[in-house]
Formats: sequence, structure tokens, C-alpha cells
Amino acid sequence: MSARMLLLGMSLAAMAWLPQARAQSAFVEIPAAEQVARMGTGVNILGYDPYWQDGQQGNYREEHFQAIHDAGFGHVRVVLFTFRHLDANGVLDPAWLQKLDWVVAMGRKHGLDMILDVHDFDECAKDVLACNGRLKMVWSQLATRYADAPNSLLFELLNEPHGELDAAAWNALFPQLLAVVRQSNPTRNVVIGPVSWNSFRYLDQLVLPEDDRHIIATFHYYDPFPFTHQGASWVDAEIGSGKDVPFGTPEQIAQVGKDFDAVKAWSLQHDRPILLGEFGAYDKAPMASRVLWTSTVARAAEQRGFARAYWQFSSDFVVYDFQRNAWVEPILRALIPAKE
Repeated sequence: MSARMLLLGMSLAAMAWLPQARAQSAFVEIPAAEQVARMGTGVNILGYDPYWQDGQQGNYREEHFQAIHDAGFGHVRVVLFTFRHLDANGVLDPAWLQKLDWVVAMGRKHGLDMILDVHDFDECAKDVLACNGRLKMVWSQLATRYADAPNSLLFELLNEPHGELDAAAWNALFPQLLAVVRQSNPTRNVVIGPVSWNSFRYLDQLVLPEDDRHIIATFHYYDPFPFTHQGASWVDAEIGSGKDVPFGTPEQIAQVGKDFDAVKAWSLQHDRPILLGEFGAYDKAPMASRVLWTSTVARAAEQRGFARAYWQFSSDFVVYDFQRNAWVEPILRALIPAKE
């Protein structure tokens, strides 16, 4: 199939669904805490899939959105690398946007809340000024395009600010991005997290606007890092060379609870609902320990009322195997225990 025919097919599928979706579920304001409760367990999708490449279908089909819903997930976090799709004038590629339309339509059709997560965090860590301009261009277009979408669609301004985006720089930047979104989406829920890779240890340095209550605070959790990232090629050699590192001592399990208690205390103090936007153990870790860690983190988040999104559906940290077209059952059941 040619790239043009592929794009046309996706466009027609999205267009066929959009009028029905709008008629059934136009935007209605929803409290941030209510949305978090509805989202429950989720999963990160699509970030590194060939789907986003021009003319490519990639691995995702409608059946996978159906499978995510049927397995018991309440939401998906769509990982978007947007900067590479901006032209010299700051306009997002229409073909890329049509691909995104299809993804959004699939989330609506299959009853999934959906977070559009701008994941261009590495570029922003290196050049805050350039990042500022690009992010405003991206959000001015995405927010306007989806202003009429139902409240099941959320926006996440930027994944894991770090590097030059320290607390001072981030607290100065994100209100500008939020203002761009609020021009067309005054009450849509928006996800914002702290610096240092969305570390919960930096929540106290995140200064959210008191008069905007349609904000969900997010953090990511990969502790203990030598366990969750053993064998990974993109981390320090000492951790990346790790092998058969276990998890499961009483002290390790208790520490997860202590860390999440700290997040809950911050949540109560600031009256902000919480999304655990990423957590996962790399698939080179021992499976038994991966299952125990995943279950420990998922239950800790669930017990404290946090929505939680596993990293990630496919590729590394995998919970779904595209080659077998089947769930990795031990990880799936750690996330969503089977009903008795």
C-alpha cells in the first residue's frame, strides 16, 4: 500500500468516527480528582513505534486499543515526539496530525482516557529558550485542534524536565505553556510534573497556580534504579552492566510505601490529585522480581488513590508482545490482578 493510500485510509477512519464521538461526548468539565479516579491503571503507548514514520503503519491496530480496554486499563499515555514534525515556520506536519487523529479516535471509540504527552524533553534540557518557542507552537496547535474533544482527552505539557530546565526555569516556562492551552481549553485537565525527570523528591519545588484546579500533578518512579534499569544501554555503565539484580527485601518493599506516603502527603497539602505517569522494570531484570516490583508499586499507587501508567506497552519494559500478539501475562497480572 502506498503512503498516500495508507494516510487516506487512516484519515477516513478518523473522520468517520469524529462526528459520532463529538455528538456523543462533547467536552464537559470534570474535576481533576474525579478524572484521576476514573483513569485508574493505564499504559504508555506508541512513543518509539514505526507508526509515526511517514508512510508507515507500525505495529498498532485497532485491536490493540480494544485489548487494552478489555484487559482492564482505564487510560493510555500517548508519547509524542513533536519537534521533529515542525516545519521551518513552526507548523506541525498535517500528515503527522492525521495519524494522531486516528490515535485519538481509537481512544474515544474504545473507552480509554488519553493523555497527549509531549516527550521532547531531551531537546528542552539542552536549550530552554529554543524549547520555549517550540513548545508554544506545538501546544497552540494541539490545544486548538482538540478543543472540542471530550474530557477523556488530557494534555501533558512536557515529560521529565531536567538539565537546563531546573526548578526555576520550569516554574517560569510551564505557566506560559498552560496559558497557551487555556486560550482554547479553559477547563480541560492538564498534567504537570516536577523537574529532575519528574522525580517525586522535587514536588516541593513545583509551584502550581492556585487558581487553576484543573491540573493533575505527576511523578515517575523507577526506584531502586540499579534494579529497574539493569542491562539498559542508555544508563551509566555500572547500572547497565548489572545482571540478575533482585528486588524484594522487606526494606525495599517498605521504601516504596514510604516514598508514596511522601507523595500522598504533598497531594493532601496542596489539594492536587496524582498521576504516577511512568513506572516499570526493564525486561532484562529477573521476571519474578519484575512481577513483585510491579505489583508492589501498582498496589502502593492504587491504595493511595493515584492513577498509574505502566512504562510501557511494547518495546522494552514490555507488557504486550507484538510478535506473539499476546500479553506478557505475569506483568499484566501484576498491574491488573485477575478477578476471582
